[in-house]
Amino acid sequence: MNTSQKRIVTYWLYLGLILVGLMIIIGGITRLTHSGLSMVEWKLIGGTIPPLNENQWEETFNKYQQFPEYKKINIGMSLTQFKAIFFWEYLHRLIGRLIGLIFIIPFLIFWTKNWLNNTQKKQLIILLGLGALQGFLGWFMVESGLVDIPAVSHYRLATHLLTAFTLMCYIYWLILSFNNIKRKPNQKINRLSKWLISALVIQIIYGAFVAGLKAGYLLPIEGGIFKIIFGYKVRSASDFSLLNNSFDIQAFHRLFAWVVFAISIIIYNKSKKTNLKTTGMLVFGLVLTQISLGIVTLLLRVQIHIATTHQFIAILLLLSLIHLTYLSSEKSQSNA
Repeated sequence: MNTSQKRIVTYWLYLGLILVGLMIIIGGITRLTHSGLSMVEWKLIGGTIPPLNENQWEETFNKYQQFPEYKKINIGMSLTQFKAIFFWEYLHRLIGRLIGLIFIIPFLIFWTKNWLNNTQKKQLIILLGLGALQGFLGWFMVESGLVDIPAVSHYRLATHLLTAFTLMCYIYWLILSFNNIKRKPNQKINRLSKWLISALVIQIIYGAFVAGLKAGYLLPIEGGIFKIIFGYKVRSASDFSLLNNSFDIQAFHRLFAWVVFAISIIIYNKSKKTNLKTTGMLVFGLVLTQISLGIVTLLLRVQIHIATTHQFIAILLLLSLIHLTYLSSEKSQSNA
C-alpha cells in the first residue's frame, strides 16, 4: 500500500469510526426518548424508505398499535406523537444501513485493486464480521421488547452496546496499525491501560443495565451530596442482585466509577514523567469529566442532553485508552 492508497484507506476508516460513534449516540437518544420499539418490522431493504404520506403513516401506526408497548404504555398516543418516536429509531436503523454500505463497497474495491496485504484483508474481514454481528444484535435486542413485556432485555442491550464500542475501538486500532504510528513502549503503563479498559467494560455493561432498567431515576437524594456520590444503603440478601435489581445495579455503577477513577490516577502519575504524559493526562481528564457528568445525569434525573454528553465522553475516553494502549505496547507490526 503506497502513501496515497494508505491515506484513502485511513480516511475510509475514520469515516466508519465517526459513523459508528454517531450510531452509538443516536442509539442512546433512541433509548432516552423511548423510541426503540416504534418500528415493529425489521426489513433489510424495504425499511429504508419511511412513510411518505398520511395513509402510509396510518398503516405504520396501526401496526405499532398491535404490540405491547402501545397497549400497555402508550395507549391513546396520537399519530403526531408516534412520528416523534419513530424518527429516532428510523434514523438509527438508516445509519446502520449506511455504515454497512460504506464499509462493504470500498472494502471490495480495495481488495480488487490489490491495495491490501494478507494481514489487512483478514483484519478487515473481522471488521465486517463485527459490523454484521452488531446489526444482528440490534434486531435481537428489539425483538425482546415486542412480546409480552414492552421493554428490551437489559442483557441484550448491554451486549448490543458493548459490541458497538468494540467495533469502534477495533476500527481505531486498525487506523493506528495501518499507519504504523510510532510506539513508545512502556510495560507498566500498557498493563495499567489494559486494566482500565477492563474496568470500563464493566462500567459500560452496568451503564447499559442502568439504561435498560431505567435505574438512573432511582438515585436517593436524601443524606447530602457525599451520600449521593459515595453512599450505599445495605440491603437484605433476599432481594440483592447485581444482575436484576435496579437499585443495586445503579448503586454498583455509581460506586465502581471510583475504581475507574483510581486506576486513571495511577496512570496519570506513572505517565507524567514519560513521553506518554499527554495521553495519560488526557485519559485522566476524560475520566474526571465522565464521572462528573455521570453524577449530574443522576442528580438531574437523566436529562437527554446531559446523558447524551455522558455517552459521548465515554466514546472519547475509550478511544484515548486505545491510543494509550497502542502507543505503550511493544509489538510493532508493519502493515505498509
